[in-house]
Amino acid sequence: MKGLVWFRNDLRIDDNPSLRKAFEECASVIAIYLWSEEQMLEHNEANIKQDFIIQNLHSLSLELEKFNVPLQIIKSKGFLDADIKIENFIHEHGNNKIYFNKEFAQDEINRDAKVTSALGNIGIEAEVSNDQIIYEPGFLKTGQDKPFSVFTPFKRRWIENFDMSYLDIDFSYTKKEQLSLKSNLESFDFAFTATHKVDMSLWPIGEDNALKRVKYFLENDAEAYSKNRNDPIIDGTSRISPYLACGIISSKRCILEGLKKNNYELSAGKIGITKWIDEIVWREFYRNIAYSFPKVSKGQPFQDYTRNIQWILDESQLEAWKSGQTGFPLIDAAMRQLLHEGWMHNRLRMVVAMFFTKNMLHDWRVGEAYFMQKLIDGDFASNNGGWQWSSSTGTDAAPYFRIFNPITQSKNFDKEGLFIKKYVPELKDLDKSVIHDPPNEHRKYCNYPNQILDLKESRIRAIEVFNQAKNS
Repeated sequence: MKGLVWFRNDLRIDDNPSLRKAFEECASVIAIYLWSEEQMLEHNEANIKQDFIIQNLHSLSLELEKFNVPLQIIKSKGFLDADIKIENFIHEHGNNKIYFNKEFAQDEINRDAKVTSALGNIGIEAEVSNDQIIYEPGFLKTGQDKPFSVFTPFKRRWIENFDMSYLDIDFSYTKKEQLSLKSNLESFDFAFTATHKVDMSLWPIGEDNALKRVKYFLENDAEAYSKNRNDPIIDGTSRISPYLACGIISSKRCILEGLKKNNYELSAGKIGITKWIDEIVWREFYRNIAYSFPKVSKGQPFQDYTRNIQWILDESQLEAWKSGQTGFPLIDAAMRQLLHEGWMHNRLRMVVAMFFTKNMLHDWRVGEAYFMQKLIDGDFASNNGGWQWSSSTGTDAAPYFRIFNPITQSKNFDKEGLFIKKYVPELKDLDKSVIHDPPNEHRKYCNYPNQILDLKESRIRAIEVFNQAKNS
């Protein structure tokens, strides 16, 4: 049998359920990837993320060639013609079965149903596997047999149902029959131009480098992760999120490697490792939200009453936020880190999102889209979940009256001002006693802008607006 493996957000060989299934069942295997500029644009995929995907496709192709599996890139219009493109490919190359891993947002679910139906009409079976999660989406339910909408009980049920057999992921690939078809990576025109300014050496390519990054973190930084993860100047996080977002490493592999270092304990032992595994489970939680509550994939808030919020749009404030010129040093440092690295420290994502939606009172969807347009690790479920949490419109969200003070956050988590000095160099000569909120004379001397808003007034305004929405 000749199998067809459709790669999407799973650009790896290790722990790839669909690829493994194809190798178990088929004498020969062909791999495809649909490249769609239209779909990238529609889903706000960042220029740097596109660059990262293209480079990792080249790496994946070289790995697949070792097993006589050619990787073909197909130009597509994404959600509009995936079924047609795949059906045509199968007609041309005589594949008997297609294998792919699930995705959980509504556009992807609808596309996959359309592909499966079209291929079923011509007698081609689709084998669909779970990836990026431990449990079938929607499997974990509350005592009322409903999907979880709060993380803590979800995590509790996740642990209660966990079995080490779920991490039985090691598999020895062997060479398949040699085909005349070859990879078209070198000749394919992605029509891509890198417009980002990020040094890509920050993000080494390929699944071997992803695994090395995980192992280095677990060996050197994981024990202190719980203590250091909130300090943005300390390289205390794993920085594995771009690899998870593009499926260059699997969540199961990360959990397994973490458990190896923690005597296979999920909720005891080294608190840094268990906290890190918590963050991976959060990703599964948000995928379950996207699957179980389709409205969040359609630009709608999880909390229905927040549809009534009267957001504002101030173009000058919006541009100041995007460019890191708000006059709040920690906010500006975080936004400039995003521009310089295509990535932002997780605590700072919450701080800048809450500042945007509460103090600036701008629509979370605008911020959500902007992050996706800039992040190398842009992941719809996690990004949407994080923005809705910060804006108090989402599941398990922060109470609407909880509003981070960016100056207090700065003093608490960048005590010496080192992160600020790194990304807002005009303030590098200021003492830690003033750098978090420079007096006017220091701002003038450093050519640093005044604050775009008053924190106290904006906080009162946000609480009033949320109250009105809740009571209307």
